[in-house]
Amino acid sequence: MSAETYAPRQPTEIHTDVLSEARRACYKARDAFYACLEKESDKKPTEIASVGLLYPPECKASRAKYLKMCRSSWCDW
Repeated sequence: MSAETYAPRQPTEIHTDVLSEARRACYKARDAFYACLEKESDKKPTEIASVGLLYPPECKASRAKYLKMCRSSWCDW
């Protein structure tokens, strides 16, 4: 493949979602979602996420924040 294949479409475009501050915010949201999963693990999961993942309804808000703060490729498991 040529180098143009891997070149950014807009070389001056900055992807702010992969900068340090954005990654920290993503990790914080992810950790909050996983903490909720651990805390609510004794409850029956009823909410359906990607790939059929079930999680407790109490974690719906933290999952929404996780999906909002992180790239979708970072949220797919």
